[in-house]
Amino acid sequence: MRTIEEPMGRRPQIWAVGGGKGGTGKSLVAVSLAIHLAGSGRRVVLVDGDLGAPNLHTFLGLDPPPVALGDFIKGKAPSLDAVAVETGVPRLRLISGARNCLDLESLKHFQKTRLVRFLLGLSSDVVVVDLGAGTSLNVLDLFSIADRGVMAILPEPTSVENCYRFLRAAYLRRLQTLGQSLGYQPVVNLVLEHRGRYTVPRPEEVLEEIRRIDSCAAATLGAQLRSFLPRLVINQARDARDAGLGSLIETVARRFVGIPVAAAGSIPYDPVLVRSVKSRRPFLIEYSRSSTARAFRAVAEAIITPCPEREQGPVDPYSILDLHAGATHEDVLAAYMRLRPALRSDSPALISLDCEAERLSALAEVESAYRILSRNLSVPGRPPQRALEL
Repeated sequence: MRTIEEPMGRRPQIWAVGGGKGGTGKSLVAVSLAIHLAGSGRRVVLVDGDLGAPNLHTFLGLDPPPVALGDFIKGKAPSLDAVAVETGVPRLRLISGARNCLDLESLKHFQKTRLVRFLLGLSSDVVVVDLGAGTSLNVLDLFSIADRGVMAILPEPTSVENCYRFLRAAYLRRLQTLGQSLGYQPVVNLVLEHRGRYTVPRPEEVLEEIRRIDSCAAATLGAQLRSFLPRLVINQARDARDAGLGSLIETVARRFVGIPVAAAGSIPYDPVLVRSVKSRRPFLIEYSRSSTARAFRAVAEAIITPCPEREQGPVDPYSILDLHAGATHEDVLAAYMRLRPALRSDSPALISLDCEAERLSALAEVESAYRILSRNLSVPGRPPQRALEL
C-alpha cells in the first residue's frame, strides 16, 4: 500500500474517519485532519459522507453549498469534482453531504461502486471522508476501502464498547469485500454464516476455518488483511489516564479481540472547541498556536506515518512483550510497564469484553517473560519490579 509521501499521480489516498457511535467528535477530527494536510502542501478534498445528517460546511463557516454529494449520486452532476467547492482554506475543497435526501441513506450497490470509483478519481492528493455514525453497510464499505481508517472515540465505557463493535464489523466487512474481489466469496460466506450462528466470530477463528476448507484462500486473504490497521484517536481527554486509553486499547484489541489497531494520540478536552464550532470558525485556523491545535497536528502526523508490519515469528519472551530480540533492559521494563495497566482487571480498555480467562493467561505470560528477560538482562543495583496485580 502506498504511503502518503509517495507520488500521488495515479489516485488520491483515502482517509475515512468513523467512530461507531454519534457524538464522538469525528467531524471535528476529520475537518482538523483535512486542514492540517492542506496546510502541509497537499491537495485535499473533504467529503461529508454522513448521508443522513451532513454538517461539515458548518465547521468550515460555510453556507450549505448549492451542489452536494446527493446531486452526484442521483446523476445530476457528472463527477465528484463538479460538486467540490472551495472552502477558503488554500488547497482544501469540500464535497457537502446529501441534503434532504433521506432515500440516499442506504445506497444501492451500483451507486456505492460508482461513488468509490469517483472518489479514487478525484483531483487531489488526499480525500478525507467523514463517515456517518453506526455500522451500516455504507459506513463499513467506505471504511473498508480506505488507506487510512481513523476511529475517533471518547474515553467513556459506551464509546469503548462501540469501538470494539465497530472494529469487528469493519474487519469482517473487509474480509467479505476481499472474498468477493479475489474470488473466494463462497468459502468466506459459508464460514461467516456458520460461525455467526453461535457468536460473534473472532478473526483468527474465521481464517482458521477458511484454512481447513481452502488453505490457498486463507493465505491470500490473511496477507491482504494485514494491511487493515485502523488508527485510534482519543477525543476529549481530560487527564493522563484518558490520554493513555489509546495505548491500552491497542494492546487489548490485538490480544483479546484479534484485530490490531494503532494509537495515533489524543485530543484534550477544550471548551474553546465548543466556542469555535459555535462561531463557525475552523479551530485549527482560529487557534493555530494552542496546545489543542498542536495535539491535532501530532495526531495527523502519527496517522501519516506508516506503521511497521508485525513479524509473525516464534512465540518467545521478546514477542510476548512485543519486543524484538536484543532489546535492552530499559526496553523490557518500558514494555512491561506499558502492558501492565492494559492487563489489570480494572483496565478501562477491557470494558464489555468477556475475556477473563484470556486476560489471566496473558498476564501469566507477560509476568513470566518479564522475569526471564530481567534475569538475562540484569542491571546491577536495579531493584526488582513489583509483579502485576491480578
